[in-house]
Amino acid sequence: MLDTLKKIFVLISSAALCSCSLMSTQQVHDKTKVIKIYNSYEPLDQCTFISELVGSEGTWYNYLFLSNKALTLGTVNDLKNQANAIGANAIQIQFNLDFNTSVTFFAQAYYCSKPLTIELPTVEPATVF
Repeated sequence: MLDTLKKIFVLISSAALCSCSLMSTQQVHDKTKVIKIYNSYEPLDQCTFISELVGSEGTWYNYLFLSNKALTLGTVNDLKNQANAIGANAIQIQFNLDFNTSVTFFAQAYYCSKPLTIELPTVEPATVF
């Protein structure tokens, strides 16, 4: 009886320790924080294309325990880490690949020699009466 209880305890303890790893998501590396993300090509037309990337977060056994926000941020962090590894400093996210248990983005990585700026329209201040 005691031997059976020990086996059950070891099994439950092992499962509990393994479940802690279910909650982790992709983390951004220190150098990766400078990667910029764009959703259109216009700002990147003067940049050099490097490679296509696929970033993903979530699996069939942990997607129920992670929020959509955590899955999305994990996917973005995965893309940034991949871009950093190949020398890119900008990413254009093309589209989301639909899966029920994960968030997956298809993107293109670029190297831009000069900082990118996006021109925003000027807005006149409102007049208060």
